[in-house]
Amino acid sequence: MTETRHPPREGDLPRAEIMALAQRTVDRNPGAEVHFKFTCEACGERCTLSEPNMLRERGECFACGHETTITRAGFLLTQVLR
Repeated sequence: MTETRHPPREGDLPRAEIMALAQRTVDRNPGAEVHFKFTCEACGERCTLSEPNMLRERGECFACGHETTITRAGFLLTQVLR
């Protein structure tokens, strides 16, 4: 039996590109935080890293517990409104 591997989501960027885009976005939005997102290669679930502004080498899937090497990612931006 072969293990299913789910590819990164369409639109995800390579690590260097997504990190550069995230930095430009934070620079334009003071106080904003970036949370990087990746697709679990085991189950295909979209996962978000909980630590802001940090793109780790690997991420654990909250749904299945699999640890995925993050080669491509996206991000979401959060900002506290006052």
